[in-house]
Formats: sequence, structure tokens, C-alpha cells
Amino acid sequence: MKPAWSATLRRHWPVAGALAVFVVFVALHVLWFRTALARYQAAAQRISALGGGLELAGSPATMSSQLRAALSNNTLRAPVAEEQGNSGQLTAGMLEDLTRLAGKRGLEVVQTEQGPVTQLPGSVQVRAHLKLRGRYAEFVDLLGALGRSGTLFAVDRFKIESDTAGQQMIEMWVSQYILKQSGSRR
Repeated sequence: MKPAWSATLRRHWPVAGALAVFVVFVALHVLWFRTALARYQAAAQRISALGGGLELAGSPATMSSQLRAALSNNTLRAPVAEEQGNSGQLTAGMLEDLTRLAGKRGLEVVQTEQGPVTQLPGSVQVRAHLKLRGRYAEFVDLLGALGRSGTLFAVDRFKIESDTAGQQMIEMWVSQYILKQSGSRR
């Protein structure tokens, strides 16, 4: 080797070392990982021929147990949901639940009023209007309780005004969604 080349190689030994490590990794990849890939592809092909699969793309999505419980707690058979929605039972049940939750938090229910019921192809939307009296902290606690209740409540809007007794008058418009279960699903 020429002295000029060996001096350059000594000066740039990190580059030469990195190149040597790269060549070793490429050789390992070709010898080890390519053969492992070939074995994996052969096994995947054999299992797919038997009707199985290793890929998640073709498998059906599964629901978590919490989501399954939430859906089952808020689902009625379609004819029952339509009948109870039209008769006012769903609205009365919602107002009963809201009154119970508000009372547990120390809020006084001053007035309740049924809202319209909307029958949709896959669900029923029940609405109500409530007037409550209490403190702001109790109202916030009620909102948290609605979120944790497991029922599909939506607070559409609310209005808070101060009362002469140092409490607040709270008006809230609430919706509840009940899903309709068709006869083919379980």
C-alpha cells in the first residue's frame, strides 16, 4: 500500500470502521434475516391456506367490554323504542333520572318540561327542559354525574342566573339518545 494511502486511511479510520461495520450488518441481514423472512412468509402462506390468518386487516373489529355494556344499556328493540317514545315513557324516564341525579347533588328541581321526541331510523332522541336551583358547584357535580351515568345524555345548552338567596337559577336543555336494535343484530 502506498504511504499516502495508508496516511489517509489512518486519518480517516472512523470512516473505514463504519464502512466495515456496515458490510458486516449487510452480510448478517442477507444471511439471517432474509432466511427468517422466507420462513415467516412460508408459514403465513400455509396458515392462510388452512383458513387462518396472521394479519389483522381481514379480521373483524371487536368491541371493548365497556363499549358493549354502554351500548346494551342504551339500546331497545326498535318497536319498543318507537312505542315508548311515542307514548312519553322515555321522556318520563329521562326526567325521573335527571330529577334523581339533581336531588342527590343538592339541587332543587323547580320545573321540568317535556321536549319533542325525534324518531330516527336507528335511534330515538328524547329532549327535556329543566329549571334547577342550587350552587354552581352542585351543578358542575351534576354534569359530571351525567357523564358517568352510562346513559347517552347530551346537555344541549344551559343558562345560569343569580338568585336573590345567593344561589343560582339554572336552566338546562337535555337530550337522551336511545339506540334501536334491529331484529337481525344481537
